[in-house]
Amino acid sequence: MSEQAGLFESEIYGVSRVVTYIDKLLRANKRLQSVRVQGEVSNLRTLKGGHFSFDLKEGTDLLACIIWSSNAQGLPSFENGAEIIARGDVVAYRIASKYQLYVVALELSGVGQLYAQLEALKRRFRSEGLFEAARKRAIPRFPRRVVLVSARGKGAEDFVTTMSARAPHIKIEFIESRVQGSGAEIDVAEAIDRASRMPVDLIVLARGGGTFEDLFPFNLEPVVRAIVRAEHPVLTAIGHTGDRHLADDVADFSVETPSNAAQYLGSLRDAALRTVGQLGAGLTSAVQRNILERVRQLDALTRELRRCSDSPLRMPRERLWRMQDRLNRQSPASRVFERVRRFEQVRTSLHASARTALQRAKHRTEIAHHRLDALSPQAPLARGYAIVSLNGRVLRDASLARAGELVEARLQHGALQARVERTIADA
Repeated sequence: MSEQAGLFESEIYGVSRVVTYIDKLLRANKRLQSVRVQGEVSNLRTLKGGHFSFDLKEGTDLLACIIWSSNAQGLPSFENGAEIIARGDVVAYRIASKYQLYVVALELSGVGQLYAQLEALKRRFRSEGLFEAARKRAIPRFPRRVVLVSARGKGAEDFVTTMSARAPHIKIEFIESRVQGSGAEIDVAEAIDRASRMPVDLIVLARGGGTFEDLFPFNLEPVVRAIVRAEHPVLTAIGHTGDRHLADDVADFSVETPSNAAQYLGSLRDAALRTVGQLGAGLTSAVQRNILERVRQLDALTRELRRCSDSPLRMPRERLWRMQDRLNRQSPASRVFERVRRFEQVRTSLHASARTALQRAKHRTEIAHHRLDALSPQAPLARGYAIVSLNGRVLRDASLARAGELVEARLQHGALQARVERTIADA
C-alpha cells in the first residue's frame, strides 16, 4: 500500500516540460548535430514561405527532413527518387511529437532506383510518341455514364461526393482495384481493360494522396499501356496537387485530385446548360424576326389592298364631276335628260366596278393570309405535330438518334423531354 502511495506522490510534469526535455536531449547529443545522412528522397513538398519538406528513405525506415527558406538558397535541385546526402541537426518537432532533420546542406549522391526506372520509362514512352497531344482523344461534351477505377477510400469518396453535388445526372460505375503495393500496376491495368468493355462514355482513373513510392504504380508500363489501348477516353486524377505521373502524361486528360475530376465533369454540365440557353435564345429571336417579317408583309399587302380599292373609283368619280359641270352649263331639257341618263349609267357601272375591285382585293387579302398562316412555325404545331430536336438540332431522321439519348419535342404549347427507347426505320 505504501509503495502504491509513493507512485501517486511522484512529481507531475507538464507536457511542455517533457517535450522541452526531449528536445534538449536531442540537441545535447553531439552525434545528432551536424550529422550527415544518406538516403532516397521521398514525398518532396514545397511549403508556404519557400520552405521544403521531404523524407529520406532507406528500406522501410524514414527520416523526416525540412529545409527552411533561409537555407534553401544555393542548394542543388533534387526530386523524388534522388539519392542525396543531407547535413543538419536532429531536433524535436514539438507540435507533432516527431523528430526531424533540419537540413542546412545537401549533395547529390546519385539517382535512386525508382527515379532511374522512371526516367528510363519516360524516355521510352516519349520516343514512341505516347505523350503527343495528337494521339489523345477529346473528353465527351455530354458524358452520361462514367466508370471509376480506384480503391475504396478517401479519393473515391471525394469523387463520388463531389459528383453528386456537381453532376448528379451522370451515372457512376465503380471498378475496385488495388492502387498501391507490389503488383498493383497489374490490378490497375486489368481494371482499365474491364472498363473498356463497358458501355460508358469515360474512364476515370483516380486515387488519393500518398508518398512517391505509394503512387509509383501509376508510372509503370502496365498502367500506361492499358490507358493507351483503352476503348474510351481516360481522365486521370492521381495523388496530391502538384504530383505528376506517366499515367497523367498518356491520359487523354488529367487533373490534380479526384475531387477536381468531379468538378471538371460538373463544369461540362454547366457548359451544356449555357449552350442550351444560348440556342433557346437564338431560336426565340429567330421566331420573333420571322413573325415581324410576316407582319411587315401583311401591312404592305393591306396598303396595296386599300390602294387597289381606291384606284377604280377615282377616275369614274372625276368623270362624273366633269359631266355634272357640263350638264349644269347646258340649257335644253332633252340634253339635260340625256346627260342624267348617262350619269345614271356611269354611276351604275362605277358601283359594279367598285364591287368587282373590292372582291378582287378581298380575294388577294385572303390568299395573303393563307400564305402567312402556312409560313407560320406554329401552324404544324397547331395541327398536332411536334418539332423534335437532339442536342439543339432539329431531328429529321430517326437513325440519327441512339437508344438512351435525351430528345426534346416542341408542341404548340410547351415542350416535352423524352428518352429514346428504340428507333424504327422507314419500311
